[in-house]
Amino acid sequence: MISSHLPRKLVVAMLLALAAQALAVELLLYGGPGHKEFLGCLSCPEYSVNSVWNEYPRYGFLNDFGVWNRFGAYANRFSSYSMCNRYATDPPVIVDRGGNFYGRLSINPYIPGSICGVGGVRELCEVIEAICERK
Repeated sequence: MISSHLPRKLVVAMLLALAAQALAVELLLYGGPGHKEFLGCLSCPEYSVNSVWNEYPRYGFLNDFGVWNRFGAYANRFSSYSMCNRYATDPPVIVDRGGNFYGRLSINPYIPGSICGVGGVRELCEVIEAICERK
């Protein structure tokens, strides 16, 4: 079940994404072996076809048939590549178009760079946790 605070938290996460967009930085998600699979854009406008905030296209967090479906590698509670596995060893990375690393999209607080770890982005972590609860 989704937290009753998800809409507010989603707004905060989208504001963080808009701040990155205002700085002209597209925050992109990549996952899988060698982080070669594109998983969507974290800082793109909500209605962009590549935006994770757009629930309908392939990359939308809430699209149960896209890359973030609960049976796939990236939102599965057991996959080592998943943002939803508390013990994931290689969750998705957040990078810009230049390949600069911004962290890992993971609820695993122990993996270095995790949005839910020390120095992470608490608001984004809470949104991802709520999305994972829904899966």
